[in-house]
Amino acid sequence: MRNRFYLDHRIMYHLFLAALLFLAIPVYAKDWHELKDLTDVQLSEKISGFKERLEQNSSDFEALKALGIAYHIKARKDAKKYAPKAVKYLTRAYEINKKDYETVCYLGSATTMMAKTTWNPIRKMSYVNKGTGLMDKAVRRDPNNVSVRMTRAFNSKSLPSFLNRGEIAFEDFEYLADLIEKNPESYALIKKEIYTNLAELYKKAGDQVKAEKFRKLADSQ
Repeated sequence: MRNRFYLDHRIMYHLFLAALLFLAIPVYAKDWHELKDLTDVQLSEKISGFKERLEQNSSDFEALKALGIAYHIKARKDAKKYAPKAVKYLTRAYEINKKDYETVCYLGSATTMMAKTTWNPIRKMSYVNKGTGLMDKAVRRDPNNVSVRMTRAFNSKSLPSFLNRGEIAFEDFEYLADLIEKNPESYALIKKEIYTNLAELYKKAGDQVKAEKFRKLADSQ
């Protein structure tokens, strides 16, 4: 009886520890999807948390991915400082899981940002070609992934017009607009953003009718 008592308590103890460990694991998938809505201070706090996680496990895929995406967001304002960090962590995540196409797409986007870190035109084009190639690969492999489509859409829209990525931006934003039309409630959070960008693209392309259509849709959100 005594042995059984100790055995039962030992089992309960280990189950308790397992539960604590489970609760302590950060939900990175949720975290990185929400990163773009954070302030600079909040984003920096998240980055510190992801780094602490990596100190415990340097091969933590979700932490590497989240950290790379966080630096990708910061690189939009300061590419010279943060694009290399985004590429560093996203590359490490990619090496662990090459079939996570969100990682592939963010890595591609961050790689194009590396063009702003050099004055050399050959290196600039090399970064852009490599980055756009990765983004296009991600969309080919996972065409229905909203995050992948949005990442490529915004990146393509931001690139200089002589790189001819405008049509890609149209393709992705139109794809996302179609998703919204088919299931508006599921994509309520991105409606205004998608419609606003389509309005800007059509205005730039000289199609005032469609530009006005999407402007009104954006204003109604």
